[in-house]
Amino acid sequence: MVKCSHCNTENEENATHCQNCGKTLPTNKTKKGINKIILVGVGILVLIGVILAITMFTGTSEVSEFDQELINSVRNGESSESLIVKIKEYSDLNLEGSKEAYEHLVSGNQSDDNSTFKEEAKVNYEKEQAYIQKIEDLQIRFAKREITEETFITELKKLYQQQPELDY
Repeated sequence: MVKCSHCNTENEENATHCQNCGKTLPTNKTKKGINKIILVGVGILVLIGVILAITMFTGTSEVSEFDQELINSVRNGESSESLIVKIKEYSDLNLEGSKEAYEHLVSGNQSDDNSTFKEEAKVNYEKEQAYIQKIEDLQIRFAKREITEETFITELKKLYQQQPELDY
């Protein structure tokens, strides 16, 4: 039953005008429309929450391709020894790339006036070498199963945030 807001007469649920005074009655369509909007909004929020939860629990979308392959290899039970060989090869490639970039940068600035620049480049190079070594150490700890996947990803993300800013 729908109550008339003007004369308080009870009317049938589907009535559009009051049977007593003839005034237009409030419709349930507006209430139903608002309820649908609220329901759709809640549904969207739940969907977003589920997507965020999945992203947080997998947590692997923010790791490098190599680290993702390492995670999959550990999950599949690949031996620590074979993984450590791959880690060292990957780390050596990164160290060599860093060295080449440093040498190219320094060799391009041969004048003695650039001693400050060369010293800064050397400091940056050493920071990058130490950074690569930290990542390698963490990867090896994970390959040896000394830390869990969750700890590995958490520590890796922290290391990524510490990545040195380099000029080359």
